Amino acid sequence: MNSLSFEARLTAREEIHREVSGLTAEQIHQRWVAAGGPEHQEDQRRPLSTPDHLAAVRRKELKRIWTLMTRAGWETYSPESDPEVHRWHQELRERQEGGSGTAVGPDPELISYRIVAQRTDPAHPGAALLTNYVYGRSVEDAVAKAREALEKPGGLYGDQGMYRVVEVVEEHWSSEFRRQEEARRRYLTTILENATTTVVGREPEDPDADLLSRLDDFFTRAVVFPDPHGSGRPRPHQATFGWTSERPYIQHASDAGRALALFLLAYLDHHGLAVTNPRTER
Repeated sequence: MNSLSFEARLTAREEIHREVSGLTAEQIHQRWVAAGGPEHQEDQRRPLSTPDHLAAVRRKELKRIWTLMTRAGWETYSPESDPEVHRWHQELRERQEGGSGTAVGPDPELISYRIVAQRTDPAHPGAALLTNYVYGRSVEDAVAKAREALEKPGGLYGDQGMYRVVEVVEEHWSSEFRRQEEARRRYLTTILENATTTVVGREPEDPDADLLSRLDDFFTRAVVFPDPHGSGRPRPHQATFGWTSERPYIQHASDAGRALALFLLAYLDHHGLAVTNPRTER
């Protein structure tokens, strides 16, 4: 099967980026439809000519940009704010360095920053918050690049002063992990507080200890630690349901899991649905 090189695909994408720069999501969607995007199955396995490959690249890239803009709430498209564009250029540079025998790796002087800008004029029809990704040697350099590319008539930020930068965060896999972990902890804290507050004064009388333990184990696996592939948390056997007849019948517990277990028992009791342990009735 004929195939385009990475460089050829990147060149084709760059032409598309220049074409759609400054366009709205609706305008880009129209181009994707005109390219036959909705009718094509891009995973078809058949020999493709170079024009066919280029047409497929166009459909995929227009769809990707449209999806990105829709999810991010962008008014117009800017390649400078597209993280995938930066990634492809970085990969090209690494390929070129690898071919020349020089050290391959990210430029130590360039750092990826996530820049969040807030709308200053409530009457402005744009999004209240805009998030963009920019490479720079420092926070100041990244903000300056963002303003140069986006703060102009027809730009994403519009006229000067329409948006003000409210947050600049260095993008790195460890910082992303920390944000996810902090979000997870905030979510679990909310669960624990709400479940505990709701059950106060409605605690089930003398709940079956084994049933409570089983429910705690269930909620700990299903809600508190649901991801079996999370980096460092938890181990696979902690995150799966573990319905097995093999010893040692490992169970797991957590404050949030127990709070949800008591919440469920209290809820069922409140609605007159008695919960018993079948083994105690044999």
